[in-house]
Amino acid sequence: MLLKTKLIVWDEANMAHVHAFLAVDRLLQDLTKCNERFGGKVILLGGDFRQVLPVILRGSRTLTVGSSLKKHALWLKFHKLYLTKNMRALESERDFGAWLLDIGEKKSVSTIQLPFQCYPSIQDPIHQLYSDIDFSSVTPQELKRRAILIVNNERSMEISNKVLEFMPRNETIYKVVDMIMSEDPQDQLTFPEEFLKSLTPTGLPVYELKLKIGCIIRLLRNLVPSKGLCNGTRLIVTKLQQNLIQAKSIDGTETFLIPGIPFIPSQTNMPFKFKRMQFPIRLAFSMTINKSQGHTFEKICLVLNEPVFSHGQLYVGLSRARSSESVSVVAPKCEIFNWVYEEVFCD
Repeated sequence: MLLKTKLIVWDEANMAHVHAFLAVDRLLQDLTKCNERFGGKVILLGGDFRQVLPVILRGSRTLTVGSSLKKHALWLKFHKLYLTKNMRALESERDFGAWLLDIGEKKSVSTIQLPFQCYPSIQDPIHQLYSDIDFSSVTPQELKRRAILIVNNERSMEISNKVLEFMPRNETIYKVVDMIMSEDPQDQLTFPEEFLKSLTPTGLPVYELKLKIGCIIRLLRNLVPSKGLCNGTRLIVTKLQQNLIQAKSIDGTETFLIPGIPFIPSQTNMPFKFKRMQFPIRLAFSMTINKSQGHTFEKICLVLNEPVFSHGQLYVGLSRARSSESVSVVAPKCEIFNWVYEEVFCD
């Protein structure tokens, strides 16, 4: 299939590590037996370097910038086309679009003063986003247009579970099966199940998954990419069974069955490996700012009780909505710090 391919489209290229591009370049050269870049294939990249850069575990600013395609010699081989119109913001929100660009490029000072309407008097994200709807009669289409955006995963899962409590119907709880992947029986005693259930490494489902019919979930793995079941896809739960979860696409056109699958975390700080059997989903009433990249919502609440800590996070969070009136921010004060690595804009 790769040999027959004429064009490869790579979206959100700003988030991909430069090693990924080099690996694809080498693969295509080997397959096509052609020494031209990418084996002579046309590669179309989409992305915005004002947004989040590759995530480097415990990486410094220098390592993060250095992992970007923009700072590698391969970048010079690409022909650049610049898009100038904000397709997400409404036509009447040109000032909002210009303000977002200033944040993305740090044209103003490091500390951003939020517009008055973005900083509500009631500093509660659930109240800001859901106080105007009745959960007993709300439609999934209304829920899918809203999201609470948070800096880290732990707080995101906590808020999603709180939103779930407002939904009617009985709650179903799915608990995982964890096991140490070691031939040493001593490891089983050293790291008991009680310890394993407290762990939620990046990309893994939680130990105790709470769901209700009608809630919004997102996938944590690529299940069937040909049908759109990819990592990050949002779905609506329609039926909860012991070993299967039935869910439909966010537009309601297709129904899928989601099984439990084994997870083995590849990057952890633990001196052992373990396997977790669980459904590859999480509640999606809230999500991290990084995970929200590429999404568009009608209403968002940005929770900044813990400040953003990396390039582009504030820009991504504020730009997920179509207008300034659709954005509210929960933060200790209305001035928030804006991380921008200016060196990434230099070609």
